Amino acid sequence: MKRVHLICNAHIDPIWQWTWDEGISAALATFKSAVDLAEQFDYVFCHGEALLYEEIEKRTPELFEKIQRLVKNGKWVITGGWYIQPDCLMPCGESFIRQIEVGQTYFKEKFGVTPSVATNYDSFGHSLGLVQIMKKCGYNGYLICRPANWQFDYPSRFFNWIAPDGSQLAVSYSSSYNSVLGNAVDKIKAYVCGDDYGMLGAENKGKLPKSDLEDVDYVLWGVGNHGGGPSRKDLNDIKNLKFDGVEVFHSTPERLFGDNIRIAGEVKSSLITCMPGCYSSMAKLKKAHRETENLLYATEKMLSVAKACGYNPDLSELKIAEKKFLLAEFHDILPGTSIVEGEQDGIELLSMAKKIIKDYRTGAFLFLAMSEDVAKEGEFPVFVFNYMPYEVTTPITVEFMLADQNWSSEYQMTPIVYYGGEEIDCQTVKESSMLNLDWRKRIVFEGKLKPMGITRFNIYVKKTPIVNKKTNPCKFKDFLPDLLREPVSLEIYDDTADPWGMSIDELKELGKNPRPFRLMSEEESARFCGTTGKLAPVRKSEDGKIYTSVECFYTADNTDAVIEYKIYKKQPYFDLKVTVEYSEKNKLIRLKIPAPNGVPLGDGPFLIEQKPTYSETCFQKWLGIEEKDGEVFAVINDCLYAGKITDGYLHFTLLRGAGYCFHPIGDRELYPKDRYLPRIENGRYEYNFRIYKSSLEKICAQAELFNQQPYAINIFPIGGSKKSFDFSVDGAINMSTCKIFGDGYTMRFFNVENTTKSIDVTFGGKSTTVEFAPYEIVTVKYMDDFIVLRNDFLK
Repeated sequence: MKRVHLICNAHIDPIWQWTWDEGISAALATFKSAVDLAEQFDYVFCHGEALLYEEIEKRTPELFEKIQRLVKNGKWVITGGWYIQPDCLMPCGESFIRQIEVGQTYFKEKFGVTPSVATNYDSFGHSLGLVQIMKKCGYNGYLICRPANWQFDYPSRFFNWIAPDGSQLAVSYSSSYNSVLGNAVDKIKAYVCGDDYGMLGAENKGKLPKSDLEDVDYVLWGVGNHGGGPSRKDLNDIKNLKFDGVEVFHSTPERLFGDNIRIAGEVKSSLITCMPGCYSSMAKLKKAHRETENLLYATEKMLSVAKACGYNPDLSELKIAEKKFLLAEFHDILPGTSIVEGEQDGIELLSMAKKIIKDYRTGAFLFLAMSEDVAKEGEFPVFVFNYMPYEVTTPITVEFMLADQNWSSEYQMTPIVYYGGEEIDCQTVKESSMLNLDWRKRIVFEGKLKPMGITRFNIYVKKTPIVNKKTNPCKFKDFLPDLLREPVSLEIYDDTADPWGMSIDELKELGKNPRPFRLMSEEESARFCGTTGKLAPVRKSEDGKIYTSVECFYTADNTDAVIEYKIYKKQPYFDLKVTVEYSEKNKLIRLKIPAPNGVPLGDGPFLIEQKPTYSETCFQKWLGIEEKDGEVFAVINDCLYAGKITDGYLHFTLLRGAGYCFHPIGDRELYPKDRYLPRIENGRYEYNFRIYKSSLEKICAQAELFNQQPYAINIFPIGGSKKSFDFSVDGAINMSTCKIFGDGYTMRFFNVENTTKSIDVTFGGKSTTVEFAPYEIVTVKYMDDFIVLRNDFLK
């Protein structure tokens, strides 16, 4: 007899077409209704997302206690176990582990349960990197509803998802998580017959992936999106529902995956592409996410070193910041598909988290640096914290104030940098302040930094003749880096107002009719810079011992842009800074970088994977080409997640002039055209890139360094007992975290290559050797000694 599991749920978006207050009120109402119905009907309500339970506990403790009793009695089941249902492509691997860790810890504490089947019903794609993460967090199954079966070729209803390290996870796809109010039976009947049922109950219906062949199947039902869950009519109808040869019963994801499901076929790629516009909509929010993500994990490293040196911070506020950050990763916030107010909610969440985290960084940094030796006469000490667990030599930028303003018209104060009593190369560049006064200084120098600790440099200043630093016109052939066969360029495309990019056409190609930006004329360049006369559109703006900087001005339609090349004298890479002043509707901007021929590669959450050469692709810190010699030509970035690879170029999607929550529904008009409606991206944006060709191992290390650059400040110590601690990693490996865990520390490492590796980890006076299989993630805990966790990250 065929068995059909009925899994009742209520998908609740805390922020989407509404803001936080309304989203949480929907959760309260839904949970209250589900509790009331549980007292009248014999059914099981399933719901995850610890965030919502936290709010119920805080706002209505009586309702929370009722839910606890229902969970104990088996009539309410905690599913998924994550903090929220995040976007499943853009967060880094460590962020996914935190989503699981924070959620599982809460559910274990409050309900005594640990779900073993993950559920991310509405996320718009799923990275292959999730497989190893979920397996090592204790999951044996995964339920998803996207991409749709017309967007991805699923081998069957239940299949094995296999990661590069060999990890496997049973996955099942359902075309929808919800049912129309009062019509759940319609969906159940359709599924029993092997027919499909659209997400809103109104989309085109077809056949489920080989569903009619299954002896064990399931139906996700309940009113979703804005809550609702089961209705009295639905439960009455289901109670009277009967099929010949089919057993239909209320169930849970765990019961389903434990019921001899027939797993057929396998997938060894990320489950994409789905709604490709999501990975580049709301650029401000995505930039804030990357900044906060890097700040959180970098600051945790600094706090770990400070604690090992005797610092004892109260981490309760840091946990609050972490949760605000995790909420901002929600699948209708980070992908940029919410209303205007939802975008603001997301930015505010990240801003609050950043402020809290920066305060912790300040406390840890001052603890480590203020006890250093007091500055000598005329000395400006600079302390630099290296977040990498190995020694690095890298350009370091820092600003400081002169002891007093210099008003002389005959001389300027020129900084000189010393390390260990030896002078090192230094370059003075334009400071952030716009005051036309010799007072604030910004310098760049290349220093060798200790692993996971503070390195001191000392600055002195001397009087030198004033040098006229006006920019000089130049030509591309005079400075173009060897890594490029032609200059970097920009293109503008026609686009739609849909931030998701839901159509079949957009799935194949996001943006049409590309047109190149052109160099500004000398008159346009002058106007752009707010001056009169003429100004060359390609000009050398800085030139010193560390790097040469060249600015190039471009324009297209209603958008102006600056591409700045920063070409280092002693480094094997060069940097790009792209500034865009954007004012467009239904248009898309891409940066176009010439690349060699080879295999397209990019990163993901604890993942290196081959990227598709059609449509939009999603990546994290870098996208590149692996050449025949095994080296990778890579473009590293600090805030982007989307682009494409075609015709010998890497294209990075910077901006889309899409609308707020313009959602295509059938043949209906996308949005009314008889009034003003705002577009998402208008404003000024800055992007930073590093172009580098090297081994995969070095590319990944440089991407980490570029996103967690050394923290440098000029401070004047008060003296005392110096703080030092020996923490280092000897061996080529990526460390995603080192954080305080109770009285000890948690470290996590990822082997980015298809080879076995071994590293030596030194923490204080002790060392251990950690072995890695190809592409393996390993967690190391340290209290009084090392514990290596390969298959249980949450232990």
